This record gives sequence, C-alpha cells and structure tokens, in this order.
Amino acid sequence: MNWTVFTESEIVEHLGWTLIHSIWQLALIAAILFAALRFVIRSSPNIRYLVSILALGLSVIVPVITYLQISERLGISAQSSQAKYSVGLNPEGVIEGESRVNIEVRIQESDRAQAAFTSGQNPLSTFRNFLYTTAPSFFPFAIFAWLLGMALFSFRLVGGLWKLHEYKTLGVGPADGEWQARFAKLCDLLRVDRKVELLQSGFVNTPIAVGFIKPLIIVPASVFMQMDPRQLECIIAHELIHIRRYDCLVNVFQSVVEILFFYHPAVWWISAEVRREREFAADAAVLKASDDNVVYATALANLEEIRHLTKRDAPSMAMAANGGNLMQRIQRILNKKTETSHATSVWSTGMAVALISVLLLALFSFSPKSVVNGQKRDTGSRKLAIGFVSIPPLDRSADPPKDADATARLLIAKLQQYKVPAVGFISGSQVSDGEKLFPVRANIVRLWRDAGFEIGIGGFKHLPFRDQPLEAYIANVEKNERIAKQLLSEKNQTLRYFSYPYLYTRKNDEHMKFEKWLHDRGLTSVKYTIDNNEWMYSYAYDIARMDNDVNTMKEVRTAFLEYMAKMFDHYEAYSAEMFGRDIPQTMVLTPSRLVTDSADDLFGMIKKRGYGFVSMETAMADDAFKTEETYEDENGISWFDRWTLTAGKRLKDEPEIAPFVQKIWDKHRSIEK
Repeated sequence: MNWTVFTESEIVEHLGWTLIHSIWQLALIAAILFAALRFVIRSSPNIRYLVSILALGLSVIVPVITYLQISERLGISAQSSQAKYSVGLNPEGVIEGESRVNIEVRIQESDRAQAAFTSGQNPLSTFRNFLYTTAPSFFPFAIFAWLLGMALFSFRLVGGLWKLHEYKTLGVGPADGEWQARFAKLCDLLRVDRKVELLQSGFVNTPIAVGFIKPLIIVPASVFMQMDPRQLECIIAHELIHIRRYDCLVNVFQSVVEILFFYHPAVWWISAEVRREREFAADAAVLKASDDNVVYATALANLEEIRHLTKRDAPSMAMAANGGNLMQRIQRILNKKTETSHATSVWSTGMAVALISVLLLALFSFSPKSVVNGQKRDTGSRKLAIGFVSIPPLDRSADPPKDADATARLLIAKLQQYKVPAVGFISGSQVSDGEKLFPVRANIVRLWRDAGFEIGIGGFKHLPFRDQPLEAYIANVEKNERIAKQLLSEKNQTLRYFSYPYLYTRKNDEHMKFEKWLHDRGLTSVKYTIDNNEWMYSYAYDIARMDNDVNTMKEVRTAFLEYMAKMFDHYEAYSAEMFGRDIPQTMVLTPSRLVTDSADDLFGMIKKRGYGFVSMETAMADDAFKTEETYEDENGISWFDRWTLTAGKRLKDEPEIAPFVQKIWDKHRSIEK
C-alpha cells in the first residue's frame, strides 16, 4: 500500500475519529472506576476485581462501537454529499484532481461553516468546526504512529511469551515427593479440579504460575530450602488461586488492551488496578483457606527479599505471588479481622506490621551491593565467613576462558542470593602476564568487584612458601598486589586480605618478617578454621563435565555435600572442645563449577546448621583468632589443627575423601605427570 492510497483510505479516517473519541471515553471509564473503587465498593476483593475487569472490557467495547457508528454515519454522509456535489459538476460528478474523501471534507466544512454562522458562532461550535476541518489532515500520520506503537508493544509481548517458554523448558523438573504430596493436599483444599503440575527450576527466581491449557507452578529450587514450609505453602496456594480463576487468560487480555491503547494513561491505570485487585482477591482466598495472616505476610516479605536480591522480575505474562503493591497487600493481610480480635491479637498484628515494614524499608533503602556487604547477617547463632581461592575460576574446559566466565557469573548470583559477603583472592597469573591484563579474565575480577564482594590477594603464581626464599616469595606477592591494585583503583577500592597459597606459612623468622611486610602494607593474612579437600571433588566434577558423564557428576555432588557436612561436624567439635562455644568459622573454597552447581544445597545445609554468613572482618575479630600458634611444619593445615598442636594435643581424625573421588584424582594426576 503506497502513502497516497493510505492517506485517502476511509478506514484511516474512521480510525482517526475513533482514536480521538477514545481519549475522552477511556478517561471517563477510568474516572467511573476510580469512583466505584473508592466510594462505592469497599468490602469484597472479588467484586472489586470483577468491576476492574469490567472497566477494562469497556475500554475495548466502547471504541469498537464508536468505530462502527462512525463508519456507518460517514458512509451515509458520503453518499448524500456525493449526490449533492454531483449537481452542476462534470459528468463524473467530481472535480478533476480531487479525491472523494477530500470532496466530502470540503462539503462538510461548508455545511458546518454555514451552521456555525447561523448559530451565532458560540465557542463550542467554533472548536468543533476547527476540529472537524483540521483533524482529518493529521489522521494518516496519527494512524501510522499508532500502528508503529502497537508493533513495538507487540514485540514486548512476544518477548514475554518467549521468556515464559524458557521458564517452562529450561532447567525444570518435578518437585520432590514430599512437596508433591503437600501440593496434592493444597489442590484438594482449594478445590482446584484442573490438572496442575508443580515443578522446581534453577532458572526462575520467584514462584510463578504459567499457562491456562496445561497450567504449571514453577518454584525456584533454592526456595524450597530458603523458606519455611508453611510460608511456601501459602505462596503456592496463592498461585493455585490464580489458576483456579483463569487469571492467566485475564492477563493475556490485559496485554492485548495495553497494546491497542498504549497511548492512553487511563488504560495503563485501569490495567494496573486490575493487577492490584487481582492480588488482593487472591490474598483473600488464601487467607480464607489458611487463616494464618502473619505467616502469609512474612512469606510475601521473604519472597520479595529474594526477588530484590536477584534483581529479576517475573515477566508480565506470568502470575507471581509477589506482584502488585506489596506493602498494601501485607497491611491488608495483617489487618484482617482485627476489628473483632482481642487486644493481644491486635498487639501481635501491629508488631508484625511494624517489623515487616522495617524489613521492607531496609530492603528498598540499599542497593544490591549494599545488601551484600552492608547489612547484618547474623541470622543464626553461628557465624561463617568464606574466602574463595582463587579468582578467576580455574577453567579446565576445551575453550577457556568462556567456562570460567559463566561459572563466575553463576557463582556471583548465588552468593548474592544467599547474602554471602565472600572474599575472592586474585591469582595474578590468571589475569595478566605481568604487564598487560587478559581482557576476559580481568573482566571476571571486575564482575566480582562490581557485585560488591571484597578482593584479596595471594601470590602472582600459586606457589607455597616452603619452595622459595623470602625475597622471591615477597616479589611474587608484590607482583600480584600491583595487578590487584590496578583493578581496584578503577573503583577507588583498597586491599585488606592476603591468603597463603596452600596455607603454607612456616612459623620461623622468615614468616615473621613476611607478616611484618604484610602489616606495613595494610594487609592481614586470613586464618582458615575450616580447611577441606573440596578442590579434589571439584577436580573430579570437572573431569566428569568434560566427559559429559552426568551420572558421575551427580555422584560427585552427592559425595561432596556429605563430605562437607562431616567437615562441619569435625571443626564444630574442635570449637566446642577448645573454646566451649561456637566461634565464628572461616572456610576456604575454590570458585569451582561444583561449588556453583551445588550452591543451593551447600548454603542451604550451612543455614540449617544455624549459620549466618558474615564478613571476614567480623569473623576474625573474635578473640579466638588471637590464640597462640607456634606451628612450624611445612604442611598447610587448618588453624584449629595449629592451635591444637600448639597446645600439645593430638589432632582429630579428619573425614575421609570418597574413594571414587580419590581414584579419579590419582588417575588423572598420574596422566598429567
């Protein structure tokens, strides 16, 4: 269609007048809805939701009726004006070079001008005449802009649908048997007669309900461990309510209306009200089934914290439990039935409102970086700080450093999710040749830095103290220090921590001189209380990954988690025996793919043991780390072991490495040699 045909099309004129009328029509519908919600309907959330949907429906119906009426009226007018104009004209009834649409406009202008003249030219008539004579010339441009806008918003809708497709297909699997049983009971309780699947996913970051033909509820795998089961049941119940009421279909309709009338603020407000009232109605249904408003409110607050830390929102086409105005929802939930409750109930509910308000205020008052390093994390009676040696991750793949980059990004996301204020120790030889930075690997360090995690150093090369004289050891560390400072200076950050490669220290004069060298440069050496052989499990895991051996990968992960649980038992026993209490622990790990892929299980296990993640500074400030230590052997061991030997006591037997992991290590080590 060329531009001339487009500009002379009757459809363009009819659509143009429809869009003009929609401006006041949709504004009027929004005003009526505002009055209804604020002054008429104050009780039932379901009624408010239905009224909001009705207003959204009218936003489509009224313009459609207007278009049909305009098409009919202008069609009749065109016929009469054609007959009027044909008298006295050329045989074809038109002026050469003029289109029929332009002729009709000229006739209408003449008629309206005459009518305005005879009516005394009142202001309203003058404005109407101006509108009718001027607007049609702009219709082609307005309709073109409208079509372009719809196309752009349609792309947005397609993107949301594609994201839902990814959510349903990437990294999903059935929830475990216990939760499937809980889910079946919830479906019966809420009278959901449709077949709904409960899935767990490593891709989504908040529970969502998707689909209306084959509905699914997808829950992040980590949430099953992060949230109390009662709280998570409330969240899942909320999603089941959406499915039971076919809210996904309403959501699709909303998206279409937003595309058609993207230009009108009233439609966006009406659509927002529909979403807002939908969440209120779902909350009311959940409370009717559970009647435990404090648990539900706390669940929503915790869920929002998880979403905020991951910096991801569910796509608009998905039903998420933390949608709508969260604070209003929590206040409504906690205020439920308070008018008839006893004073004690009023007091407890008020306290819950205040506490959750403080939680949300703190949540939205800090940037994600501040959340990682700035807030208190003493969520349990025990404390744990973690150091990762070294960054960037070691890449054993056939195409480095792409795998290292992917591993680092995934690990950073998990550390942010669990609020672990970790320290990453740079291995300079992995990011530089001593003069120039390796771009991709250096960027991995920047990712760590910019995510709010602290950076420390080891040696430029990961060499033990025992294998070189003091001067060479210092030169190796100093070379690494220059590289680290170069990267940190970009953000005006400083170094604070040093980690001994292999934990080899040597308690002799050279070691004391090196410690003084560190002190003079503002560096503190880290004392790890939980040393472990995670690196051997990570090696076995990497070998299995390169061989695409999924079964061995699963075996290694299972064995690794069992091993780490035993290591915590081992070092907690040391703490109780030596200090009579749980001192803050410091643990060393490698930033491996095994640790990354096992993060939900590993950090979940640690939290279940009562640990809260703290900074290295907080952990090492404990007096236990001032305990005398005169260990002089060359082997790198835990500081619990050093303190025990200094006291003249016998070391406890450490948990053994899984035999098949040891076998993989021995086999490939011999091949590499």
